[in-house]
Amino acid sequence: MDVQQLRVLTEVARTGSYTAAAQVLGYTQPAVSYQMRRLQQAVGAPLVVRVGRGLQLTEVGHVLVRHADAIFSVMRAADQEVASVVAHGGGLVRVVAFQSSCVTLMPRVIQQLGAARPDVRVTVEQAEPVEARRLIRTGEADLGLLCNWENEELPEGEETMLRLELMTDRRFVVMREDHPLAGRPTVDLAELAEANWVMESFRDRFVAACTNLGFAPRVVATVDDALAIQALVASGLGVSMMSELALHAHVFPGLACRPLSNWPLRRTYLLLWPDMLQVAAVAAAVRVIRATAQEVAAAGPTIGQAPPSGG
Repeated sequence: MDVQQLRVLTEVARTGSYTAAAQVLGYTQPAVSYQMRRLQQAVGAPLVVRVGRGLQLTEVGHVLVRHADAIFSVMRAADQEVASVVAHGGGLVRVVAFQSSCVTLMPRVIQQLGAARPDVRVTVEQAEPVEARRLIRTGEADLGLLCNWENEELPEGEETMLRLELMTDRRFVVMREDHPLAGRPTVDLAELAEANWVMESFRDRFVAACTNLGFAPRVVATVDDALAIQALVASGLGVSMMSELALHAHVFPGLACRPLSNWPLRRTYLLLWPDMLQVAAVAAAVRVIRATAQEVAAAGPTIGQAPPSGG
């Protein structure tokens, strides 16, 4: 099998057609068709079948695409390792991370990595876990900071990649200090059935939990910036839910943050292709990220403590 033929296959799988794959790769459509015929002849089995006006991978096609991703990962690792050796261990590390890790973990990581390894450069792109996973699989990012809930199964697409657990954090209710529930050590979601909510766009789990409790949440604002959420809550517009990790960075004056009871912990982890650990710059970044996450987890937050009685 030819590496270029594997690239054609992965692009056909991604776009769903020879024509679209040709446009992305800069080939003609007949050239893509020829490469696919040669690859199917080498494999000895069909890799795609036509479904309606599009193409769908066969089982053999899915297997080959999965291995192609791993092959491309090895090639990228080799390319970066060579560049790192040439640069005496330095190099570029492309990180993709979810929002609250960009606010809390990544600034510390960049500072510490810059002090310990000034030859290592870092770029950061914010993305939700689904998009981050795709960027890592395709090699558009070297490693990712992702998160999921402790009771969830392994997300699809991570089976062949390396997953390094970093820390867990809780979900908090964010409200004004004069809210009737602000004096509680913890808050139950059912107690907020009549509340107005300031929430992020990605809130499927929150809506499902409210539905299971028998109410539809009244969302009065949709905001995807942590400081904007806090500002709106502080104005009296409503209450919100935020991760413990995001609240480590900053809490607006006048706000109370209380742990949400009966809610699963969120797990933060690193995701990368195993071969990327052979790249000196990536390995250095991984060490600093893991150490930073341990420091944050060990620090222990004070944001969840209710004010003393009469205080």
